[in-house]
Amino acid sequence: MPKIPRFFWLSAGFLWCLVVIYFSLLAPSRLPDLFLNTKDLILHFVAYAVAAFLLTMGSRSPKGPWKPAVLSFGLGVGLEILQPILAVGRHFSYSDMLANTVGLIFGMLLALRLGKRIFNP
Repeated sequence: MPKIPRFFWLSAGFLWCLVVIYFSLLAPSRLPDLFLNTKDLILHFVAYAVAAFLLTMGSRSPKGPWKPAVLSFGLGVGLEILQPILAVGRHFSYSDMLANTVGLIFGMLLALRLGKRIFNP
């Protein structure tokens, strides 16, 4: 299997984070129907699992996946704080932050597991 360059993972992770930021700060009335018909905590889990997965796959930190994990966690906390300030109809939620954290741990562990097997450049 061809090796996937680090640049791909980091670019995809950065673009995914921009998508998460956009939809996190969008007013609920402007969200796509798919989002409104899916349990909020599942969306949080998936969004941060994907972000952590992509960023961890691109990380070559000798300290392990902590930089991508801290970045993903900081993004989640920052957006939860900004939502009631910048987005009409949004509010701060500890349960959203918990779902973000569980998702990022899952994504990070999945990347570490799969990265050793097939994707690691």
